[in-house]
Amino acid sequence: MDKKVYEISFVLSGRLIDTEVKDVLEKIKKSLEELGAKILKESEFTKINLAYPIKKETQAYFGYFWFELDPEKISEIRNVFLFEKNILRYLIVTPPPKYQQKTKKSKAQPRTLSKEQISTLETVFPSEEKVGATPKSAPLNEVEEEKLEEKLEEIQKLA
Repeated sequence: MDKKVYEISFVLSGRLIDTEVKDVLEKIKKSLEELGAKILKESEFTKINLAYPIKKETQAYFGYFWFELDPEKISEIRNVFLFEKNILRYLIVTPPPKYQQKTKKSKAQPRTLSKEQISTLETVFPSEEKVGATPKSAPLNEVEEEKLEEKLEEIQKLA
């Protein structure tokens, strides 16, 4: 299965000193890499004031990692961090596509349509120069077929 990009955000205990924070972060990275994750991006963990106490703490370290991993292994990540006492909260999300790095495109083959399907689509979605003209029954040339396939791809992206 293809790997997906994920973001995991952490709220670490504010009682930790800098060396302990680094140790916890190394442990997190090591755990992710053991599961087969490739870390793409790492934020700087900074101390913040919490809006409300979490486990009786009002300050914490906040930061995130972006990583690439098989979707089946996400539940294993949850099991790894469940009993870590220095992690107050964590959240795993998929970042919006515009923020993700470009990865390899899948090798999906473009869908081919029969001439009947193309002529049906042509009557439903006439090109701009043919608006108002009666649909013709002559076969399409290659340029017209390419335009039609481009329009179909645009429609499929919207759906």
